[in-house]
Amino acid sequence: MAARAFFGPPSKTAAPGGLQVSVYLVPVYQGRLLAFDIHAKAVSGRWLPWAVIDYRQNPYEAAALLADDWLDVGLDDLRVVDVLSAEGPLQGWELAIVYRAELAELPKGDDGRAPYLYPADRYDAIAIFEPTDFERWVSVAQTQHRTPATTLPPGDVRVF
Repeated sequence: MAARAFFGPPSKTAAPGGLQVSVYLVPVYQGRLLAFDIHAKAVSGRWLPWAVIDYRQNPYEAAALLADDWLDVGLDDLRVVDVLSAEGPLQGWELAIVYRAELAELPKGDDGRAPYLYPADRYDAIAIFEPTDFERWVSVAQTQHRTPATTLPPGDVRVF
């Protein structure tokens, strides 16, 4: 039987075999994926907004703070679209909570981060995610249609 997912006290850095709970944002503007080109000394490449959440922090709060920090624009919607398990640093485990962030406008970026708006229906692998993940998450709002409640005729009682 596999070991259960119980872990020791929180740590400021990754620990061998440890757990990290991360929040990732999938920014979407007018049905297109937005990522960031990072140009820093320590890291470079195309990234999504992400962070390891603080101990006992509400994941939604972490996602909202992350949106303020990386995007700095209004959001039309911020919702969980996936929770994934992945190999973490130092042979640890990462529990990734993925939020779709529907942008009201394009972010401006800053000295270290330049926004990159993908062409419609084009996706690359970024971080631990595959193009098919992005395809699913970007299109999730288009596939979720709300159906109006059925109006019953007077006197018709239904029990479900």
